[in-house]
Amino acid sequence: MAVAVLAAVLLSVARGLYRDGPLEPDAPTGQGSKAVVEVLGGLGVEVETRRHTADAAEDLQDGGTVLLTDPGRLSGAQLDLLAEAREEGGGRLVLVRPDFVALSSLAPGITPTGALREQTRVEAGPDCADLAHEARVLEVPSAEDGLRGPATLYSARGGDAATCFSADSGALVAEDEGVLVLGSADLLTNDGVERADNSALVLNALSASDQLSWYVPSATDPLGTSSPSLLDHLPDWAGPLAAWLVLVAVLALLALGRRPGPVVVEPLPVTVRPQELVLGRARLLERSSARDAAASALRAAAAARLADRLGLRHESALEGLIAALDPHVDATAEQLRTLLGPAPVTTDRDLVRLAHDLDRLEKEIDR
Repeated sequence: MAVAVLAAVLLSVARGLYRDGPLEPDAPTGQGSKAVVEVLGGLGVEVETRRHTADAAEDLQDGGTVLLTDPGRLSGAQLDLLAEAREEGGGRLVLVRPDFVALSSLAPGITPTGALREQTRVEAGPDCADLAHEARVLEVPSAEDGLRGPATLYSARGGDAATCFSADSGALVAEDEGVLVLGSADLLTNDGVERADNSALVLNALSASDQLSWYVPSATDPLGTSSPSLLDHLPDWAGPLAAWLVLVAVLALLALGRRPGPVVVEPLPVTVRPQELVLGRARLLERSSARDAAASALRAAAAARLADRLGLRHESALEGLIAALDPHVDATAEQLRTLLGPAPVTTDRDLVRLAHDLDRLEKEIDR
């Protein structure tokens, strides 16, 4: 009898458990998406939760619809697998606030153009047609209250590409060759889906087929983690045992070792400060008139720092970095290409001007 009562209590508690997190399909909290999933179920859509890239790729190969809640968490290998699966099976992808890297693999015809910072309500224009999904106005939180910061705006190019709910520098919704892009994660949350016509857009876009794969990237995904090392194959007790052995060894050294005497300061023959190394290298470059080498070093260092600020990889091509910088700076693409590209530097004055221009560009991004 007691066992039966305990089982009933555990069952009731288990039913109340859920995984909380942004856009978790079972989470009833404000950042969860349980409301959207339940309404989709009422519309006859079977929602399956996916946490591994291989499962989502298999659904795409079968021609299904996959909602990717956080594309920015995926590695290059994961993005390539999804892109290949969609190309082979013709499945449909719905991306929530993807960044430049994710779009380069999954939807090259769509590019982020900036953030929606001043307005929170965006109306559907007359050219939206079916892309509006019967929604007339979308409402997203302000930049400070957004689930993942301000909403992202996009532009689309190509014959089949289209955008909807346009603001100053782009649109909240874009679509190209079977890939639908939503510029804000708050459109799908329990707190945000009830605002304005958000529910009409989300529900109509996700109920196009009777099956939907809700892909929430997980840290346990084999494709998202590095290959196991030799330490990963050791038993669980090996770690605590090693810690105890280290502690015993330290105590033995303290007990049996010779007592150290006072610290003796021995003057070193030469002390070279870091500033002197930098100045020395600069003088060598100046004497050899290696302005191009100095300019290349300045540009490479600036490009690496800019890529970090924009969330790009260091090995990203120059054109990709320019495309990511374009929405955030006043300079034109041609001016950025001249500043960051391999343009020759002929005089010392030009080299100094280049250093100042690169510093000004980095400060402009920081604003």
